[in-house]
Amino acid sequence: MFDAKGQRMNREQWQPFLKLWSEEWINGHDPERDGPLDDEAVRDGWLGFAPASADEVAAAEARLGRTLPPSLRAFLLTTNGWRDAGNFIYRLAGASELAWLADTDDSSWIDAYSDTEFADEDEDEEPEGEILARSLRLSLDGDAAVMLLDPKDIDERGEWAGYWLASWSGMGPERFDSFYDLMYHQYTRFHRLRQPEGKSGA
Repeated sequence: MFDAKGQRMNREQWQPFLKLWSEEWINGHDPERDGPLDDEAVRDGWLGFAPASADEVAAAEARLGRTLPPSLRAFLLTTNGWRDAGNFIYRLAGASELAWLADTDDSSWIDAYSDTEFADEDEDEEPEGEILARSLRLSLDGDAAVMLLDPKDIDERGEWAGYWLASWSGMGPERFDSFYDLMYHQYTRFHRLRQPEGKSGA
């Protein structure tokens, strides 16, 4: 149904995928283990929000000085932000909330992965701190975890490389080919950890 590289992830493809994710997340919720679910999300069976308008996306691009990658643009036009993007990310930004990591309260991630024991020692690899310093922050709240996009690492489809990073993982930033690939990873990780009943077979 979905292209593994996100090539067909327009609004028509995001909607059923995110609806399935929402249903499985809500149905698999354990009130004794998990944080409370948003009443609106339960009522609507939807972890997202109303779609961003084309003008809102254009305003975000003007503010950031970059055209957003296709899979992120289509996502925002489907839902302007997202709750519970996996077990460790509690909120994804809407169009007006997107910001460069260096300009946010989460900029300490950059220092933590520059010139420390976390820094990449492979001379053939770009230093992790440099990647983080230029990255777009996607996540607004998480369990010592963050989701990012790298505007310098762009493929032939205009997709930016995505990164998942958690201070407790014992690993550096984990790279994905696109925003869609990063989101699908979060979805499959949720399945591995929760094993909800659903249609995906993930």
